[in-house]
Amino acid sequence: MLPWKSIIQIQKNSATPVYLQIANSMATEIKKGRIGPGIKLPGSRQLATTLTIHRKTVVRAYEELEAQGWIEMLPSKGTFTSRELPEAKPRKLSDENSTPAAYPASTGYPVPVNTLIKTPAHPMRHMTGFHEGPDTRLMPAYELIKAYRRVLSKKVNLRYTSYVETPGVEKFRKTLSDYLNSSRGLRTTFENIMITRGSTMGLYLIVTALFEKGDIIIVGDTNYYYADRTFMHAGMQLVRVKVDEHGIDVEAIEKISRRKKIRAIFITPHHHFPTTVTLSASRRMSLLSLAESAGFVIIEDDYDYDFHYQSAPILPLVSADNKGMVIYIGTLSKTISPAIRTGYVVAPANLIAELARLRQLIDTQGDPLMELALTDMFLDGTIKRTLKKALGEYHRRRDFVCSALSGQLADKIEFKIPEGGLSIWAKFHPSVPLPDLAPKLKEKGIILSNGLIHNTSAVTLNSTRLGFGWMTEKESEKAIAILSTTIRSMR
Repeated sequence: MLPWKSIIQIQKNSATPVYLQIANSMATEIKKGRIGPGIKLPGSRQLATTLTIHRKTVVRAYEELEAQGWIEMLPSKGTFTSRELPEAKPRKLSDENSTPAAYPASTGYPVPVNTLIKTPAHPMRHMTGFHEGPDTRLMPAYELIKAYRRVLSKKVNLRYTSYVETPGVEKFRKTLSDYLNSSRGLRTTFENIMITRGSTMGLYLIVTALFEKGDIIIVGDTNYYYADRTFMHAGMQLVRVKVDEHGIDVEAIEKISRRKKIRAIFITPHHHFPTTVTLSASRRMSLLSLAESAGFVIIEDDYDYDFHYQSAPILPLVSADNKGMVIYIGTLSKTISPAIRTGYVVAPANLIAELARLRQLIDTQGDPLMELALTDMFLDGTIKRTLKKALGEYHRRRDFVCSALSGQLADKIEFKIPEGGLSIWAKFHPSVPLPDLAPKLKEKGIILSNGLIHNTSAVTLNSTRLGFGWMTEKESEKAIAILSTTIRSMR
């Protein structure tokens, strides 16, 4: 009998389970040839006694070895090493001279480059700066962990670890429907909602489902870069309309509708992206009326409705839509964290059904366990408490940044205090070209967008969004001081 106690060295403090330590040790001996094929192994009780462990641990080890093909367990005969062992060393497919030294640097076939869309850049979130988005340090991490644990601890939820409804877990859709109805004046049921991996996925599915090459879509000048690229990628014709202090120019849209067949309009009315202005109530109603008469779709992207600092925000267009002309998209990424890839589309049930049909081509379903965890967090009040706390903190950060910018750079940066959202739309003096400023700041450890992403063929802006939500007041103070020093040193 082999000296199993010396062959199998169990490290009880190891992170590797004991049964895997046993299986790995025995497999190593077989690979090295020290235990040949067809050799009978000790029974599970005998080996358990030798190693001073529970028999079930040995049984699990043997099951693992059998699954990997190293052993055979024969009824009434015992456990043996396999007569035909798994290939320990992979055989080469070709001779030595043709074996590549490294993985190919590029394909052996042409790959067309989509020049419409910029190459993804590293987010650089390890550096302080005027980043877009929320401060993830404010996310309810502990509460999310607890909610996730609660979901997994209930046997009834094991069915959600398999395939679920393509539009999203019904329980979550019902909860989200109730939340949107109470906070935004909607009148939805769960059948009007599809859960997506972020709002951009929802927009992509909408465009794929409804529009064709050559269709005209109205967008602001300037507009959200990735929305524009989604429409352009689909071959749609973008017609840009001016955005002033009251939002997109609805009268201009009406004039265009008399000459051309408008298929859709994309808007971010709560806080226009990127300029942060709010579409006035009168323009909202005019736009909704025009959509009904002209027959075009309104895609309403409400990316930051929950962040409003002045007073009660104007309700979204979809809340007044009686004809089914508005498709409403939103996200929880700003509310909790960008890593929580949970967006949603709100629309009449027939469109939701079509979007779900298309979704199967790119993503069979979302993340049901996360959806259930978020459901718990909505129902126990965690989301509401998180929003209230974050809103107060972001309000203070906005006021601090706006005050500091006015005090130090009033002659170089022009901006209006935003009523909501997490960014300031800032126009820089011509003597401070953003494409030159941004790399200088990066060298000093401060991130600032160069603003080029906001330019269109019709306008060239020396403007960018200054995110204030991502930094504490202390971090903002440092960033603005470096920004001021750098600008003053430019000639």
